[in-house]
Amino acid sequence: MLMHLLIVSMCGAIGCALRLVARDVLMRNDVQPWWAVLVINLFGALLMGAVAGSAQSIEEQAGPMLVAAVTGVLAGWTTYSAFSMDVVQLWLRGQRASALTLWAATLCGAPLLALAGGAAMAAYTGATP
Repeated sequence: MLMHLLIVSMCGAIGCALRLVARDVLMRNDVQPWWAVLVINLFGALLMGAVAGSAQSIEEQAGPMLVAAVTGVLAGWTTYSAFSMDVVQLWLRGQRASALTLWAATLCGAPLLALAGGAAMAAYTGATP
């Protein structure tokens, strides 16, 4: 149990660092910070769905620690708290359309992409979703 916790925690820290780098790279390329968060969250949802869709075959081939590690990285990568803060900040700055776009696209897009990722991996591995 302790090893599992340590692996997930370390991988979560890696995911956070990757998120920061990705957000900075996107912002240096004139992408607004809230768009960067949206891209990161939606991509993370797609990957999390793919992991969930193939978790059984990953565990059979590589073991449960790999699933824990990937889950930790993706949990650190996605930024629900940053997403929430960006929605509130946009709203308070009077950028209501941007706040609502970020909110709606994330809340609708993330679950749909997670389902798509799960279905894609299930189809690829032949597993039942």
